[in-house]
Amino acid sequence: MITENRWKHISGVARKAKMLAEKLKPDNTQYAEDMFLLGVMHDLGYEFMESNASHAAVGGEILKRSGYKYWQEVALHGDETVENMTDELFILDCADMMTGPSGENFTFEERLEEIASRFGKDAAPYKKCVIEVQKLKADERYAKIK
Repeated sequence: MITENRWKHISGVARKAKMLAEKLKPDNTQYAEDMFLLGVMHDLGYEFMESNASHAAVGGEILKRSGYKYWQEVALHGDETVENMTDELFILDCADMMTGPSGENFTFEERLEEIASRFGKDAAPYKKCVIEVQKLKADERYAKIK
């Protein structure tokens, strides 16, 4: 189920995704609108499951059945093993890692600390996020959005 705090996070990710899209592809209003919607859709899977583990895959599958253009980005968001990120997945992952659990703006480092406070630095979710942040920062697109 999507909680009130999750809705705040979703809203924050949507706004951040729009802002990042405007930086990555200036003068493309439709793209920024599409990225805002992607942010809104990214955690859809939480509404239909009990555990957090596969919310991305569940949401992606629902959106695929619905014909949503960026279903695959929803399905893959937060997956640190993805090799070649689309611009849309890059924007979504950055926005997700720059938004706190209640929608607040975070740096990558603040988000990692927040995740560590919930799970611990030895936990798999934290370690996955560390790898994801390293990949995002190493991406050439990061220079355009920071």
